[in-house]
Amino acid sequence: MTTSGGSTGHRTPRVAVLVLAFTQFVIIVDETVVSLLGPAVADELGLGGEARHVLVTPFAAAFVCTLPLAGVLLRWADPRIVVAPATLAFAVTAGSAARAQTLTELVASRAAQGVAGAVVTTGVLASLHLVTRGYRRRVRAFAVFSLISGSGSVTALLVVAPLATHSWRWCYWAIAAAALVCAGGWVMAARRTVRSEPEQHVEPHRDHVDPLTAWTFSATVGGNAVLAATVITASFVLQQDFGWTPTSAGLGFLPLNGAAALGAAVVGAVSPARAVGRLLAVGTVLLAAGCVLFAVVTLTPITLLAITIPVGLGIGVVFPLANHATLATATERPVARAAALGTAQQAGLAGGALIAATRSAVVFAAMGAVLVAALALAALSSTATPPRDGQ
Repeated sequence: MTTSGGSTGHRTPRVAVLVLAFTQFVIIVDETVVSLLGPAVADELGLGGEARHVLVTPFAAAFVCTLPLAGVLLRWADPRIVVAPATLAFAVTAGSAARAQTLTELVASRAAQGVAGAVVTTGVLASLHLVTRGYRRRVRAFAVFSLISGSGSVTALLVVAPLATHSWRWCYWAIAAAALVCAGGWVMAARRTVRSEPEQHVEPHRDHVDPLTAWTFSATVGGNAVLAATVITASFVLQQDFGWTPTSAGLGFLPLNGAAALGAAVVGAVSPARAVGRLLAVGTVLLAAGCVLFAVVTLTPITLLAITIPVGLGIGVVFPLANHATLATATERPVARAAALGTAQQAGLAGGALIAATRSAVVFAAMGAVLVAALALAALSSTATPPRDGQ
């Protein structure tokens, strides 16, 4: 049944959007908190500076490798059925990381988390596309999704990371518990979103990739790269160079997260179905400005945290628009597109982690230049037409 709200199966997709947002929120908490856990893990397991790679690399590698496989295996499945069991698996693997006693066990647990996280992200993004398809406030729903899921970074910095003061293991136990709650929440929400009647036959067709879709993929990679490079660099500089604790570093990231929330709120308020390209350009310029500032400004605690404000505004604008516009041209079976979007996100995060590892001002400046060049190429694509809401 389709109601006046424009969403299939229920009056509005608000409940489903909220549950999906909180599920992705847990994934983001996990990915964000590792930037602050490195020193604590290094002390307990005797890893030194390799701790960040142990926490990040196995997860990211498994995540990226699993995404294409998930896109193939789940192509003809309803992604809404996949979200709950995949989230449950993520909870189990997070608990395994919390119990790891050796380096081998930790690496294996983080890799398993990456596999589960890839399936969760693919299912969440594809389900978000399905439950908001035809909804007249689709762009706003994507902004709400980004606002809530993106706040996972705030929670990681302010709530989860301080647990590392007692034990880094508590952080993973908290993530496991939150994932269990999300799995149960989606079991209940999915009953309202999965159609009870037989699915109508849909003629197969290829996903449509227009210039704007190509640009949104690029914006997804660039935005995540800047975010990862910024957070990791700032976290390690504050803790290792200036002696900040994980808790104080988390508090220091409040300007970045507040700016990101403001950017997403603006997108939700404007609901710019016909202005996606222009707003993406604004967000990209803000991200590029942040990269340049990282390259040319002397990094003190005050300047470091001030630089994160334009980065936060940029990702707050770019993420909801890029997710909406990328999925808007997907087929009735959006899992492959969701997997591709997840791959773009993780590729950006991995690239940002490598940039942070160099701690090079030249590399940061080069990333800003690449963003500007990509924006210029997008502007030259005269055939780019923003998709309408619900397309």
